Amino acid sequence: MEPQVLLLDEPFGALDAKVRKELRRWLRRLHDELHVTSIFVTHDQEEALEVADRVVLMNKGVVEQSGSPQDVWDHPASPFVYGFLGDVNLFHGRAHEGLLHLDGVAIQTPEHASVQNAQAFAYVRPHDLDVQRYASGASGIVAKLSRAIVVGPIARLELLPLENNQPVGHDPLIEAQIPAQQFRELGFQEGETLVVSPRKARVFLQPQAA
Repeated sequence: MEPQVLLLDEPFGALDAKVRKELRRWLRRLHDELHVTSIFVTHDQEEALEVADRVVLMNKGVVEQSGSPQDVWDHPASPFVYGFLGDVNLFHGRAHEGLLHLDGVAIQTPEHASVQNAQAFAYVRPHDLDVQRYASGASGIVAKLSRAIVVGPIARLELLPLENNQPVGHDPLIEAQIPAQQFRELGFQEGETLVVSPRKARVFLQPQAA
């Protein structure tokens, strides 16, 4: 029928993960062959980033950001976009003259160089966290390794923040990812105290501060 626009509304929603992945590749190849403008609706972030040339993220009926998959991944325009695209950790602190101060660590935030002592928060992806064994005087967020899940080449660590060697009840778990080989070499054990430091973060000011 050669339509000008093809609308696909969650076409792979009821399929298992392996079949979904195969069909995503097939659809991408078919689209390149037919050159038909397609609007693909999905709630699967990986699916959207893999299939699309351009991504539009909507929140409560409002467009939060649009751009190439790489652009929205590398430069999220809002906290919603950052939180929606993959797993992230949320840390609260205070921004002051280009630094975000968290418990035990400071993150450089040159985009907020003029901000004075304002409430802020940082999103950090699990693979952007450096994890080391705790030592006295270490710089970073002290946390207990609650659970380690090693599947294939990646070790997923669930860490419980500590303060004076006691769990901080109001803070969520910290999720970190390190290579499985590194995890084995370091010999981390569940229940052990570790130190977590963000290598890269995206910092947003609280609305009243912004």
